Amino acid sequence: MGTKPLVTLIAAVAALFSACAPVPEEAAARGPETAASETSAETISLATPLIPDAEADSIPMAAGVPLVPITAEVSFLDALDPQAVFRMPHDYNTNHTAVQIIKEEEQLRLEAYELGGLWLIGYGHLMLEGEDDVITEDEADVFLREDLHWCEEAIERYVKVPVTLNEFSAMVAFCYNVGSAKTRKSSIVRKVNIEDRLGAANAFLLWNRMNGVVMKALANRRARERTLFLTP
Repeated sequence: MGTKPLVTLIAAVAALFSACAPVPEEAAARGPETAASETSAETISLATPLIPDAEADSIPMAAGVPLVPITAEVSFLDALDPQAVFRMPHDYNTNHTAVQIIKEEEQLRLEAYELGGLWLIGYGHLMLEGEDDVITEDEADVFLREDLHWCEEAIERYVKVPVTLNEFSAMVAFCYNVGSAKTRKSSIVRKVNIEDRLGAANAFLLWNRMNGVVMKALANRRARERTLFLTP
């Protein structure tokens, strides 16, 4: 990475305005929400590169909402509270369950790879000038923790009502994939802030497209985030 011309890095950073890498909003003001009921269709995954989903037409839709299994399997690594406990977002750190969802969906890459004009490594970490082309799993974990801080801070700024740890963590996982600017404008945040929790949960499912095409991988990822969000 360090040997690539500076102009390549500048072009890559510029391209970030329409991509979904977990970096601070100040470095990447991402575009509007991708949703069947909203306006854009720019969401992409930073996991193994996706191809247009040949099975998209087989995913049943109702009023623009994909009827994927809304209780998609989530392995809860954290002890579940017997009842919902609501606190302001600044009281939380992302729980292990959300981190595991991110890791499984992004997939670990220890060598730098190019996606959409960007150079990434680890769990979808956007590489900066001077960072190594090959890293260890421990270094990938460090990048993930650092990138998650930006997402956590974004949720702290945008969510104005008390939430549960699982709601907070699901929104952080979502933000990690689509970016802080899109998260801020999303119906997820808008509905959370008026305490329409079921509406917010269902809004996760709208972010299932890449370049206007329903992607099964994204639909399943959103379903897992939704399940976490709805779990006390």
